[in-house]
Amino acid sequence: MSDSASSLRVFLAELKRRRVYRVAVVYVIVGFAVIEGGQLIFDALEFPRAAWQLVVVLTILGFPIALVLAWAYDITPEGVRRTEAASAESDAAPASAAPAVADGVERRSIAVLPFANMSDDPENEYFSDGMTEEIINALTQLKDLRVAARTSCFAFKGKTPDIGEVGAKLNVATVLEGSVRKAGNRLRITAQLVNVADGYHLWSERYDREMEDVFAIQDEIARAIADKLQVTLAAGVTEPLVRPSTENLEAYDLYLRGRYFVNQGGEGPRTGLECFRHALACDPEYALAHAGIAEAYMWLGNTGILRPKEAMPKAREAAIRALELDETLAEAHLRLGWMSWTYDFEWSIAEKRFLRALELNPDLPQAHSGYGFHLASMGRIEESLSELRRGVELDPLAQIASTWLGQVLAFLGRFPDAIDQLRSALELDPTSWHANDMLGMGYRLNSNHTAAIEALQTAIALAGRHPWSLANLAQTYAASGSEAQAEAIYDELVARSRGEYVPPATLAFVGAALGRKDEAFEWLERAYEERDALLVWLKILPPYDPLRDDPRFDVLLEKMGLK
Repeated sequence: MSDSASSLRVFLAELKRRRVYRVAVVYVIVGFAVIEGGQLIFDALEFPRAAWQLVVVLTILGFPIALVLAWAYDITPEGVRRTEAASAESDAAPASAAPAVADGVERRSIAVLPFANMSDDPENEYFSDGMTEEIINALTQLKDLRVAARTSCFAFKGKTPDIGEVGAKLNVATVLEGSVRKAGNRLRITAQLVNVADGYHLWSERYDREMEDVFAIQDEIARAIADKLQVTLAAGVTEPLVRPSTENLEAYDLYLRGRYFVNQGGEGPRTGLECFRHALACDPEYALAHAGIAEAYMWLGNTGILRPKEAMPKAREAAIRALELDETLAEAHLRLGWMSWTYDFEWSIAEKRFLRALELNPDLPQAHSGYGFHLASMGRIEESLSELRRGVELDPLAQIASTWLGQVLAFLGRFPDAIDQLRSALELDPTSWHANDMLGMGYRLNSNHTAAIEALQTAIALAGRHPWSLANLAQTYAASGSEAQAEAIYDELVARSRGEYVPPATLAFVGAALGRKDEAFEWLERAYEERDALLVWLKILPPYDPLRDDPRFDVLLEKMGLK
């Protein structure tokens, strides 16, 4: 295509985006009515003919002025504003009937980049993030359309990546960009579908609606993409693609806030819990809010922030309630799978729940990674690695998926591969304390104590002296001959356990490393009583190795149903 033809297409698309065509049509219709009506009225009132001719001239002269104003200004939820230049929230080029695709990339594949928050209030970030997630979820229902996972898409949040870079990293042929402007009950949502290979915009639209239309907007966007990429609905999916998850808009807004905080990790799920609870106060039968509570409690219980016996029963209750309201929620089945595995120690039930989640959503990365983790703890190594690698393949920019694969490789003694994988995870997110923690373990198990200590000290600084990382560092000190430093950490963890939750298995690890077997088994007994999730790794986790030749270890394996 010549440069002049390309420029003309871009210009015509920009006229459409700025709604100049619409203004022109409306002006012609109204202008014609004014001229015709004016002639009738002026004749009836016997005005001079020159008066009517003046109206005609002014109407004609007003036409180009109206077009210029339409180009330059726009009516927004906040009032009249200058139209923004074409960007991530605007159109730039029209669709191509047969978009070009790079070699080795599926034509029907898409990444949804985080929609930009264009509101005056930066705290509306939760809403733009929520819109992005909802559209990703809607697109996953389209048959034969491969949708990049949420975590990988959000790796580009706050950045201005080249579309080609996004396509290469996520192996997709198209990218959906957009923006959200929220002012009170008014919404402006813009979206544009870009072809990665040539940069052409296949489709774009702007929606100026009320908040009550938010689900309809999501559905219209998903259907427009289905039309442009010529994909069909998955079997069994009925109209519409996006079903209102609640009729209560306040509950929906609170749910989006909760999702935003849960995705922050750390202490974020605590705030998310409050948002979900408020959402349920507005709509007690809001399935997604119940599922959100389950996820938040799961996070807090599995990461040692809350005692498992405090968090997991509440997580289970919420997940079960979510499934009573909507049995098709794959994420709720996934949460129950994690609970059956890490809290109930019911291995066969856990597997059924993981598989049900995958049946409902075969491309859910967390389900593949979680199931892979479960399989590893059962000693089903090759199956485990296959699932973990599938999780990374589906969500290539997700640090946690990469870390989980790396740590299982470390548990198995495959150190070069493990360390390479964990370094890759840290390239995705250098601030991940868990990836640094697992890298430190990998170095220690490979007898590189200096590198291990450096990585673990980084993890401790990032996580605020989390017991997992402290125990890992203590084991490294013990292995390197610095027993006094290991003893100091052990004493700190014991003292902290009197006033806060410290996973008992971490104390067992340090006790075992220091040769205190009796104390280690006492801590393991407490770990069993408190349902410490670290016990599920009895079969393969190296910190248990100093205890394996003791008959008490076999008793514990049998008690756990792992023998």
